[in-house]
Amino acid sequence: MLINKKKLKNFLNFYWLRPENAIVKYFQSYSWSDIKWKGKSVDISTGDGSYVFLHCGGEFDEKFDFYIDTKSEKFTHKKFVDIYDSFSKKYKPIIKKIPDKKFTIGTDWKDGLLAKAKCLNFFNKTIKHDNNFLPFPFEDSEFKFIHSNSLYWTNNPVKLLKDVNRVLDKDGLAVLEFSTQNMLSTLYDLKPILNKAAFNILDRKRTLEMKGIKGDIKDWVNYIKKSNFIIEDIRWAWPNKIITDFWNTGLRPISHLLIKMANNMSISERKKIKKEWVNIFYEILLPLSTKPKTYNPKKASYVTFIIRKK
Repeated sequence: MLINKKKLKNFLNFYWLRPENAIVKYFQSYSWSDIKWKGKSVDISTGDGSYVFLHCGGEFDEKFDFYIDTKSEKFTHKKFVDIYDSFSKKYKPIIKKIPDKKFTIGTDWKDGLLAKAKCLNFFNKTIKHDNNFLPFPFEDSEFKFIHSNSLYWTNNPVKLLKDVNRVLDKDGLAVLEFSTQNMLSTLYDLKPILNKAAFNILDRKRTLEMKGIKGDIKDWVNYIKKSNFIIEDIRWAWPNKIITDFWNTGLRPISHLLIKMANNMSISERKKIKKEWVNIFYEILLPLSTKPKTYNPKKASYVTFIIRKK
């Protein structure tokens, strides 16, 4: 496994307070790092755009990161709250390196995230759209390349995938990342061990509210084929069970506290602590990601499909 150490450090720097997110996002990016495309492109459900920005070779200054502008004060262990769907004047990306490639369009249904994505100057256009309301606001065969890592958040996967097929050019390519039922496997393993309060702190109702994670890879293969796609390849996007376990636990339970502490530091102090923090997690996570046996894609917790139209 050939690791791009510089890119891994870029992910760790940006998502430093949640190293479990940094490592899985790096490997999601790694899973399609060989894919090249030309022509009109769209990232569906791009969120704040930072993941594909980093994937395409962009770099942020160490003074800027994912936690600059959040609603951490609204965090609760009792229900899922997207504390990152926030946008204010203090959100000013400091870009050290412009990406090697850009996307034509980025979509998302959350105003705060979409406003952040627009600030990157990485998309020619950003469009607000909820994937549960179809069709997409695009023409037939409009795109040569489509990417999404969020299509499992849907009430009707076949209907959604069929509309992805509609807007993809006959010679185009799509890279779609999906979770499987193994994504939350750690929580199911821990449930008999933890008391209710401890389990709820780790779970935050993910096992009840997250859509698209109760099926396995066979379900996604079936949905994709029903939507008139040809599957060119299926790849693991998270490398192994250790990393899946780390993502399920990690620093999630105290992330709101870490964000508050970090945002009360001076810029110089924050930068100094972040540098040491990133180096520590880099040394720990690199061997944990690369030395254990990697998933068989058919049993992976998070997978990447490379697909084309029939």
